[in-house]
Amino acid sequence: MKKTLTKMASPFTGGRVYEVEDVERKEFRKESFEVHVRYYLCEDTGEQFTDGDQDELFTNELYSQWRVRHGVPFPDEIRKIRERYGLNFTQMSKILGFGVNQWRQYEAGMVPSESQGKMIRAVSDKRVMRTMLEESRSQFTEQEYENIRSRVENSTSSAVDRFLAMLLYGKDDRLSVENGFGEQNPDKLAQMVKYIVSRCRDICPTKLNKLMFYSDFMNYRRYGRSISGLKYRAIQFGPVPEHYATIYDQVDGLTKCQEILLAGGEKTVLGVSEEVRVDLLSEQELSTIEEILAKFGKMLSRDIVELSHQEPGWKDNVEHHSIIPYSYAFDLTLD
Repeated sequence: MKKTLTKMASPFTGGRVYEVEDVERKEFRKESFEVHVRYYLCEDTGEQFTDGDQDELFTNELYSQWRVRHGVPFPDEIRKIRERYGLNFTQMSKILGFGVNQWRQYEAGMVPSESQGKMIRAVSDKRVMRTMLEESRSQFTEQEYENIRSRVENSTSSAVDRFLAMLLYGKDDRLSVENGFGEQNPDKLAQMVKYIVSRCRDICPTKLNKLMFYSDFMNYRRYGRSISGLKYRAIQFGPVPEHYATIYDQVDGLTKCQEILLAGGEKTVLGVSEEVRVDLLSEQELSTIEEILAKFGKMLSRDIVELSHQEPGWKDNVEHHSIIPYSYAFDLTLD
């Protein structure tokens, strides 16, 4: 348990308030999970209370573990299935026999039952979707049925998109604690990279790697989700995104130039040649990135590398250059 004195006055007595971070065993749908929790503690009364961010961390981590255990897709995956077929919420609900608003709610974060979740995942296969559509034909007018059937038949999953996602995220696209249960969205990842680069002067890949790591892990610590959906590996120079060189090569609008150093040699300096689409990043994610930039944005590369060598996640995994699970986010030495 970690207990930190806050500047907040107790809503009960006006006295001191601590923020507590701990790991607790919680139940969801009659199953038990170990999750990280944060809450406020009134020193005078012992009363516990939470805010929205603390509640979000708890529910996100709890629901994510349940989804992974039962193979139930995450909201972003559910949305992508619907968008692939070009259908609306109501049409998808009718095809699967759900209530009229259920598909919309699942995309918004409501957790499906295990059977419904597996049914949703199954219809990502076009052959299954064809069968489900035929069985639900009576739910549609003949014209609507034909329109939906045509969209299903003409739907494709771009080979280029699949190849790019594999380059950035690797062959294993399952969401887990290794990638922070974050959406694996190449466009969003590119904007995150460009946003950080655009806010820093003379940034090199080594420093960018550390700013990405701290932004992702801090966001997980706060909300139970990474921003980029990347895995990070512990190497000699600190935590780095897996496939980081490939990632930066694939970001449109990211420029690289070589600067001659006074002491001899060269260094790569990154820049941005086009506007950053900040709309792909949430307010929470932008706030997290800005906090990390305020702490480390002006730090020299060698200094931020040295700082990253103090992180338990790096220390415990560097010997074998292993992946750093996002559970280490709660051990960050930022405070």
